[in-house]
Amino acid sequence: MNNLLFRLPDTETAYEMANVHTEEVRNLEALGNRPGYVFSPFMQKADCPTLLFQTEDVSTWSIPATSAEVHFSYTDNGEECHRQYRRQFRECLQHLSSGAIRKIVLSRTLSLQFSCKVSDSDLRQLFIVACNDYPHSYVSLVPVPGRGHWLIATPEVLLEDAPAQMWHTMALAATMSVDEGEGLPPASWSEKDREEQHIVAAYIAQRLQAAGCSCTASLLHTLTAGQLVHLCTDFTFPRTASFGRVVTVLHPTPAVCGFPTVSAQHLIAATEQHDRSYYAGFSGPISLPCGTHLYVTLRCMHLLGDCACLYAGGGLLAASDCEREWEETQRKLKTMLHVLR
Repeated sequence: MNNLLFRLPDTETAYEMANVHTEEVRNLEALGNRPGYVFSPFMQKADCPTLLFQTEDVSTWSIPATSAEVHFSYTDNGEECHRQYRRQFRECLQHLSSGAIRKIVLSRTLSLQFSCKVSDSDLRQLFIVACNDYPHSYVSLVPVPGRGHWLIATPEVLLEDAPAQMWHTMALAATMSVDEGEGLPPASWSEKDREEQHIVAAYIAQRLQAAGCSCTASLLHTLTAGQLVHLCTDFTFPRTASFGRVVTVLHPTPAVCGFPTVSAQHLIAATEQHDRSYYAGFSGPISLPCGTHLYVTLRCMHLLGDCACLYAGGGLLAASDCEREWEETQRKLKTMLHVLR
């Protein structure tokens, strides 16, 4: 399937881009405000570039209220992942305890082997199931030429249009299950959770200010995404800079990387045994009739042939507990596992 599909949060309309021209973009600022769909990795690499999809063939259709469930039988490498995660957590904790790094986002993968190849009709159906399962999330199915498809159902805005010629972004961090956190005021969250989110919010405010953007921050609040709840601060600021410039200033935030940024990037590269690829990057339409809506590529899986790779991560501080952090990644992985039923 070569068509690209996406659905904006709290809507019932799917956008389908056909006959797309795919261009590799090596410099985010060069994007300017060029129209299309952008799919950018966590870190730019020669074999994992930012992709800009462009076409004049864009159609819309209503997402069915019900969908035929797609049932996949699969095997996974979960137990091996747990042992590896414990080792990597200990390595990160040494840097956190020394004060060299205030926050690090440690991610992990879950590899699935299906009993059969995922067909084009399966891919379309998985997109519809994700839309119905997560009506408040941004959902997308992105074909990467020669490298399969990415299915995404993410709650986190990186940059989007706001009324009155403004941009909107958010600082989203800290995680509880709906049972634990829904309705719980932010002041009642743990000190660790509030500090984790504050690091992200302070970073975004500082980066926007340094770029000459005068931003307004909301009060700290909670945001529900599927069966999870997060702490969130919204930021709005005038749309004076181009999309490419603002994205370059913001990405990657401490919500997906850590702080300080460069030290966190080096530790991630040295510690994680997998390539994040497009996980923790960003994706979405830019300057299309539906506007500009960029989301952080979280709660996602990479589908290729009869295999899938699911990604999840969590922010670690010096006070973090290994098993609690592991369980947080387990809950996040269920977003995509639930789509597979």
